[in-house]
Amino acid sequence: MHFFKLAADISTTTWSNLTKQSIENELKILAEKGLEKDFFNYCLKWKIAPWVYIQLKRNMLFLTKETQHEFESEYQKVKQQNEARNKTALLFLKRFQEEGIDVAVLKGNYLAHAVYKDVGYKRMNDFDILIRKGDWDKIQDIYLELGFIPLGNGWSGEKEKPASYSHVGMSYISPDFSCIVGSQWGLKSPTTSYTVSVEDLWSNTINFDFCGLTVKALSPEYNLLHLVLHLGVYKCGIRDCMDLYNLAANITVDDDKYAAICKKVKCQSKSNFALTISNLSSAQFSIQTEQPINGFLKSRLEKRLAIHQRTGDYQDSYNDYFQDIEKQVIYFNLFPKFHKRLHYYLCILRLIYFSKSSINLKLNDTSDRKSLWKKLTSWIKAPYYIFSLIAQEIGWKFTCLLFIKLFFDLIFSLKNYFIKKDSYFDYLRKKGIDPRKIEAVVQNIQ
Repeated sequence: MHFFKLAADISTTTWSNLTKQSIENELKILAEKGLEKDFFNYCLKWKIAPWVYIQLKRNMLFLTKETQHEFESEYQKVKQQNEARNKTALLFLKRFQEEGIDVAVLKGNYLAHAVYKDVGYKRMNDFDILIRKGDWDKIQDIYLELGFIPLGNGWSGEKEKPASYSHVGMSYISPDFSCIVGSQWGLKSPTTSYTVSVEDLWSNTINFDFCGLTVKALSPEYNLLHLVLHLGVYKCGIRDCMDLYNLAANITVDDDKYAAICKKVKCQSKSNFALTISNLSSAQFSIQTEQPINGFLKSRLEKRLAIHQRTGDYQDSYNDYFQDIEKQVIYFNLFPKFHKRLHYYLCILRLIYFSKSSINLKLNDTSDRKSLWKKLTSWIKAPYYIFSLIAQEIGWKFTCLLFIKLFFDLIFSLKNYFIKKDSYFDYLRKKGIDPRKIEAVVQNIQ
């Protein structure tokens, strides 16, 4: 039995009578064939178990006691994590209001309240907020005042200055490790081809209730835009796409206004890609045709649609390889000594040029075709796909500059054998913080 359609149907916030009847019938078949545990494992794999549990419970649909308990256990675990994060977030959100600092809550931390009405609907890595670039100094002061720990450059005491080539500030983690907060003054890196008007973002914000505190969120159109820009080329499954179609189903999005924003931002191609992928789970969107999908996104979409047609589940190509490489780059920058950096530099090269066959097949959208020829061709193509994937996030120019910089940073780190320079982990130890706890947090990011 294939679980994709059942999971996708359950993931929609509002069910028609026909959809509910179909879900009830499918659940009966699961019980008759003894596949309930397999369905739970499918939902667990694709990180939608908490939301599936919520939906079944809301609609008075139940599985066997054992499977129901497994769903509930996963939901409670995620809910407790998110509640702890929200409790911590209230501390700095209130301080921002006291200091007159504008802030808008982004993505899942907004949608949990405005769309899903349950903070445990899915696990979240961090608490993303939109800030004004000019407030970054004051915001860092507040994080440090509350005992938050910087995660990256600036840990030696100096405050990080907003970089012209980035739209995000350094992340901070709360003293109890419950909340990583990501502060950003834009929706996408300025080094990409997308041009989002920050002033238009702020002039169209709306208010909503976050755990009893009135805070701002993006307008429905800009919220959809942010989800579209944030959706990965490969990291896109039911869990990722349901935010798009459930936002549109529950909050009125002005189609003309959204289309005009996409044209101004120059992201019609990415929007068409994202909304077409989203429609595979729930046909919520009509696709713009004024600007056709082209280049890398066109080839990826065509192949993703093809694998979905072959296997019935476009998630067969799902991977988050960009994050795997990103973690190695983070570690590279945290250690000053050459031998440490060399290790992570070689790890980065290995991930790009000698990626595993299973990853190569997913990058090529051929994970269902494991012939020797497919494995060989996908291995040859993999470096191009990987560099294109990175370029989707930061642009081709900065992708090339990044790898040139990594090489020279590696060479120049030889001087640190002669000039004493503490590492990030030395800094943590001096502050009485166990570095292993920070490492565990980073490794646990999904």
